[in-house]
Amino acid sequence: MGTPDSLDAGLDRARAQVNAHTRNEAAKAFVLVLSALFERQMRHWASFMFPPPRKPPVQTQGLEALLADCIAHAGIDGAKDSVAEVLIMGHNVANVVRHGDGKTSSMLRASAPQFWQSDPQLYVDINAGPSPDSALIVIPADYLLFYTRAGLRFWGRADRLSGAIEEPPI
Repeated sequence: MGTPDSLDAGLDRARAQVNAHTRNEAAKAFVLVLSALFERQMRHWASFMFPPPRKPPVQTQGLEALLADCIAHAGIDGAKDSVAEVLIMGHNVANVVRHGDGKTSSMLRASAPQFWQSDPQLYVDINAGPSPDSALIVIPADYLLFYTRAGLRFWGRADRLSGAIEEPPI
C-alpha cells in the first residue's frame, strides 16, 4: 500500500482501515444473529411438524439435515434461488465466526474461498500479531442482504396462508 505522503494521509488510511474492520466485525455479528434466529425458529417449527418420538430429535439433529427434512416434509423448493444452500452457508459462516478454526472453517474455506479474499485497499487485518484463519473471514457488503433474503424466502414458502410473501421487498 506504500508510504503515505503526509501524516494526514496516513491517519486517513488508518481511519479507513479501522472503519472497514469495524464494518466487518458488525457484519459477523449480524450473521451470528440471523443464523441463530433462523435455527431457533426452524427448530421450533419442526417440533410441531415432527412430533416425538422422532429420531434424531429436532433439538439435536444437525441443522443441514433438519433443514432438508423440513424442506421435504413441507414441500418447499429449497433449490429455487439456492435458498437451502445459502441458509446452510450462512450457518457455516456463523459457526466459523462463533467457534473459530476447526472442521467447519476448513470446509468453508475450501467451498467458499470468497470469504477469505479481500482487497488490501478495502480490508486489512488490524489485529496485533498473526490472526487465525477464522478471524480473517471477511463478510462482503452484499452478503447480509443475500442471506437475509434467503431466510425470508424460506419462511415465505413455508407459510401456507394466503398472501405469503415469497419474494421479500428488500
